[in-house]
Amino acid sequence: CDEAKPTCQRCTTAGRPCSYTAIPKGKASSTLRMVVYRAPGSRSSFLTSEEERQSFDFFLHQTRYRFPAGFSDSVLQAAHSEEALARAIISFGALQQVYEYNDDPFLVSPLGQLAMQEYGRALRYVRIRLGNGGRDLGLVCCLLFACFECMRGCPRAAVVHIKSGLDILGRCVEELAWNVVSRETMVSLFTRLDNQLLGLLGTSLPRTLNRDGEQGSSILARIDIGSNGGNVERSLDGVLNSIFHDRLNMALIMENPSTFVLPLDQGRTLRYLKEWYERFVKAMPSPGLSGQPETSYIHDEDPNLMRIWYIIGKMYVAVPPDGPECVWDQFRAEFKTIISLAEDYLLRMRKSSQKRTFSFDLGIVSPLYIVGVRCRHINTRRRAIWLLETCERREILWDSTITGMTARRVMEFEESSGIGAELLGQRVRTVTAVLDDDKGVSVELE
Repeated sequence: CDEAKPTCQRCTTAGRPCSYTAIPKGKASSTLRMVVYRAPGSRSSFLTSEEERQSFDFFLHQTRYRFPAGFSDSVLQAAHSEEALARAIISFGALQQVYEYNDDPFLVSPLGQLAMQEYGRALRYVRIRLGNGGRDLGLVCCLLFACFECMRGCPRAAVVHIKSGLDILGRCVEELAWNVVSRETMVSLFTRLDNQLLGLLGTSLPRTLNRDGEQGSSILARIDIGSNGGNVERSLDGVLNSIFHDRLNMALIMENPSTFVLPLDQGRTLRYLKEWYERFVKAMPSPGLSGQPETSYIHDEDPNLMRIWYIIGKMYVAVPPDGPECVWDQFRAEFKTIISLAEDYLLRMRKSSQKRTFSFDLGIVSPLYIVGVRCRHINTRRRAIWLLETCERREILWDSTITGMTARRVMEFEESSGIGAELLGQRVRTVTAVLDDDKGVSVELE
């Protein structure tokens, strides 16, 4: 303590009262005086065992930084009064330890069993709260449950949770109390989840959900960001969401010309993308690469990831779904830039003790997959596939191992000399994925 008067610097910084006994003038003291205080408890009162406390602490000290601060801090605070959130946090912390640091794919270890047990309890508490009108709590849990299912390798179950959250936003966005996490934060997060559904599944989403009779446009309606959603709409996630929905609409028209979709406004989308990039350049004047740890804040993403996705956005705007495959050949320089940025990002984020990584970031798996499938430059394509096969990452729905296998299969098909003279030199136009947690991921090439 610096013993400054009337309040010391430490108490001023911490925002707490400062009191001490004044020493009469002329009277020296050789006694060391310390200001001791106790910080507010950071653990939930629902924790009853040391295993639960350890998993909660793992979320508190590590997992929370995989999400935006506005989400993690609010969820941790609400976990003191909402047992559903406390159980969800325990299950998430336990599973992340298993996934990233252990080898227990079937969750038979004590930690894996704890994760599943707490996950089941969280589901039960959420159902009870939903019966009492806790839809904003349900929305938060949809996000946590979706990430949990992705991390344990059940992407279809994750899609169901994501779709449930999107349905809540679509039906009740104006009615929610937003008592747990702010509206803007939740809309931003679900915009990213919506982008994942659009980018990975697109028109095949009805098949994954076993709703073959419905069109993708009815299942994946655009998120209602509300009258005050300008910041979300103009964010990188928001601009990408517009691009993905425009491409989905064009793909639906290609499949069924009689399909009714909203008219496209590509001029506005491109303008928003350029405006975002101008703001990004002003905020990041130095072209140097960031050395910050992986914090994954929506408005403070790693600069490499934002550059990568800006390139992806530009390419998607330039290449319509019905365009010839050779159009992608003009982006050789962009593909190489994506590879370089991804390699640098992986080098900075790698931890020696970590076997795998789960991330809620914009991510590199999807961009590397695009390079592996669309790039015809041999060396660049192989570098992208090698990175996918070795980086061991799950970025929400995007799994690096599965995407690496898919990209390699596409490459082998296009480069093989034994596929028949009638197919030699042909390019794969579309890759369709259908998720099934029992049968695995089905990938169809056209």
